[in-house]
Amino acid sequence: MSTALQIDSTCFRTLQNDASHKLTRRSIEALYTILEDNSENRSMLQKIGVPFLNSEETLIIPGENAAQISRFSKVPLYPLFTNGELVLNDPVHRQLLSTLIQSVLPRAKADGEYCAFIVPGNTPQSPLNKLTAQLISLQGFTPFATTITLAAGLSAFPAATRYSGYVIYLGHSHSEIGLVHQSRVVARHSVPFGSEWLDEQLAHAWKMFKNGPEGKQLIDPKQAKEKRLSPQISLSPYLSHHSVVTSWYESLLDSLLDEFATQLETIQTYIATLKLLPVVCLGDLVQTAGFNELLSQNLVNRKIPFNQGEVTLVPDEQSAITRGALVIAAMEEEAATRAA
Repeated sequence: MSTALQIDSTCFRTLQNDASHKLTRRSIEALYTILEDNSENRSMLQKIGVPFLNSEETLIIPGENAAQISRFSKVPLYPLFTNGELVLNDPVHRQLLSTLIQSVLPRAKADGEYCAFIVPGNTPQSPLNKLTAQLISLQGFTPFATTITLAAGLSAFPAATRYSGYVIYLGHSHSEIGLVHQSRVVARHSVPFGSEWLDEQLAHAWKMFKNGPEGKQLIDPKQAKEKRLSPQISLSPYLSHHSVVTSWYESLLDSLLDEFATQLETIQTYIATLKLLPVVCLGDLVQTAGFNELLSQNLVNRKIPFNQGEVTLVPDEQSAITRGALVIAAMEEEAATRAA
């Protein structure tokens, strides 16, 4: 049985394919809340069947249940990841990571089962990658770290292209661009900026605030996101009015594309042998109206060769990424079986 595990800043997802080719999906939100460890709270959680963890005289409730308990008990709700980062030297965060992985990744049924996995961030050799691999191994799988670039490419590019093209992912906590040629990543660059960062900048620019604890005013990225996705906002570079949203998108694309264009220059002889390739775009930020036009203009300005008639938005990014990761796990499993 092959398995894909995608951990992003907001959710843990798995997709499994068993021997009868039945697909099973599981997911859990990357959230938690904390209650005081006393008999009243323990009794309440046990009565409603909500699992919890113990740590230093507190009860920690992870996943979907956290939001309900947070509202009911009027306690803060915390994201497991902040700006795409997990505090690995915090034992609570490490325990939560382990618990959430176990909740969506049942133990392997046989030896030799592979689990291709993706974690937040832009460094494949990060400590988070290494810890996640260890936790996957404890579930009986052989872990295999991969990237959104490759997973999305295998899922989104048609076989007629020999699984070749550019992948652009503008996610929650990081963004990346990659060139995939015949199922192989030729060039890739990522930056630690995504919709979380951009919506915070827009909230500041638009002076959107909400009341926080003790009446303190906090910026409201959620409200900024709603405005960004409204029909009134367009990123099209052909409009006479250049909006503040477009300016921040330009900043993000500058950080992403400049280094990538430099990478392509170093393999220019190789690039010259390729036909004009399609582009697929994934992530929350690509859904803003006019993104295709803005992206195309930025690629052209940097002399990155691509097929301007084939710039496609992938509507269901999560499914595309996990499907691609599942293909990678199956390929690695088959290769290991042949080598045995």
